[in-house]
Amino acid sequence: MEYVRLNDSDYLHDGLSIYEVYAPETVWVDRLVTPFMYAIGFPGNILSLIVWIQKRMRHSSGCYLAALALDDLIFLCLHVIYELQTTWRINVLNVTVVCQFYPVVYMAVQYLSPLLVLGFTVERYISICHPFKREKYCTTKRAKMVIIFLTLLTFSMSSIQGYFYTLDVIDANTTDCGPRAEVRRGGTSSLFSVWNICAEMCIFLGVPLTVLLLNMLVIRELRRLSRVETQQLHCRTQRTSATTIMLLAVSFYQIITTLPVTIVYILFFEFPPGSYAVYTHRVLADQTWHRHFRYVLAETITNEYGTTHYAFNIFIYLITGKMFRREIQKLLCCCKRSNISNPSEYTSLRSSHGRAGSTRVASAWTSVNGHNGTRNGKDSETKV
Repeated sequence: MEYVRLNDSDYLHDGLSIYEVYAPETVWVDRLVTPFMYAIGFPGNILSLIVWIQKRMRHSSGCYLAALALDDLIFLCLHVIYELQTTWRINVLNVTVVCQFYPVVYMAVQYLSPLLVLGFTVERYISICHPFKREKYCTTKRAKMVIIFLTLLTFSMSSIQGYFYTLDVIDANTTDCGPRAEVRRGGTSSLFSVWNICAEMCIFLGVPLTVLLLNMLVIRELRRLSRVETQQLHCRTQRTSATTIMLLAVSFYQIITTLPVTIVYILFFEFPPGSYAVYTHRVLADQTWHRHFRYVLAETITNEYGTTHYAFNIFIYLITGKMFRREIQKLLCCCKRSNISNPSEYTSLRSSHGRAGSTRVASAWTSVNGHNGTRNGKDSETKV
């Protein structure tokens, strides 16, 4: 009868993760779904960023959405490293300095995303519910200042992760990047657990609920204005701008993708792993391990769903943003014209067409914009 003791990294004696052996579906969900996210997220965020940093699209809400697209893009880049380390078991983080620096940046970009959504939600709330204060608070300059402040705030909150994580030397040829022993001492009451739980609850629960409340107030005010106009003009009017609809859609989408992940994260302590000193053939028979494996599968699926708000925002822009679609058309037309301009001979023209497909997106940046409303019946960008 083979007796195996699992180490702190959850690996068996043959180098396989316990989840690869006893819950392989959790690993395959990660390995199959995540590349699909990347296939949409990278070009989507890049294309969005290109559109929203166009000069005519730069206004206060556009600044927030541009920062959001850039933040999402950086997150996906860092998430590739995380997946290589945890899912594919390629040791890219087991390097001094990288081990301490990576969690600081990785957590900061995650904190920043909901805070940026809160930023443009507050701006939209002021614009709709307190229109006389719009000129003072809803300006491009103020938006840039808020973005810088939020960025500094998130890095301040995540900087402690550089102390939490350290590179442990397991043997002469093996190192492991993880939380240091002293900050994990005490289990759920340890400094590591308490700090991360408080930060997670504040950013990924408190902020989305605040955004939800502000959205409800905005929607209520829009309905009130609509009723007033209907009574005064004796006809139905459509005063809700495309920008407001877009921003509401983006914020609601982040809420419905962030809150489930937060709830599942809280439930971790209800489904802890079993004993790490077990007979291998008894792992699945152990009820504690069995409940933990089912929880991990649910957590993996929920995390994949939660990650979509870093990748799928472009669909919201395409559906709700008429100006966004027009800018994409102009961008594609410009790329097409640049590829066929000044042909010197047939061979060079054909070669330029052959290269277009590979270079069109590679040189692009994306930004997210939010102000495309209607004025006098024609589409135009509206200042918040």
